[in-house]
Amino acid sequence: MYKLIFSALILTVASNVAFAEKDDADAATPGPDKCAKLQASTVFIPDKAGNRQKGSASKLTDSHRNAESQGWNFDEMSVYNEDGDLQGFFVTYTREHPCNKK
Repeated sequence: MYKLIFSALILTVASNVAFAEKDDADAATPGPDKCAKLQASTVFIPDKAGNRQKGSASKLTDSHRNAESQGWNFDEMSVYNEDGDLQGFFVTYTREHPCNKK
């Protein structure tokens, strides 16, 4: 359990660093009101063994719908395996950073 939480935390930090690197070129541009263009969030969707169609598929669909209703856009999905067994999915969503909205 702690492995999953730690992995999710590491992935969230890593994805935020990756998105921050995309904005490095813009960060060099002078201006007092500069902030990151995108905000990213990574969630973990666990998989129940033997229940993939009714478990993971519907959880992923619900996660996509929930994120979309809050203004997030799907960006990337990674499968998480442990000891050769599917454990779940890391799904990353992005949206425009609130400080860029006018």
